[in-house]
Amino acid sequence: MAMVAAALADDSEGAVALLEPLTTREVCRVAVRLAAMAADALLAVAEEAGGGREEALAHWQACIIEHEAQYGQ
Repeated sequence: MAMVAAALADDSEGAVALLEPLTTREVCRVAVRLAAMAADALLAVAEEAGGGREEALAHWQACIIEHEAQYGQ
């Protein structure tokens, strides 16, 4: 959950500090857990709007495009 808080605060240095002491396997587990949390949240938003997986995927793609445009990545 601390990784989520760091991401929401746009604190990449804080996120790095949280990950540094972890093994590669532990970092992979964190990444998988965060991806699962994001997928669950996107599906919930899509379902609330009357959609399903297709809408969730479209929303996810739009969020990525917006983030890349905003942060130039």
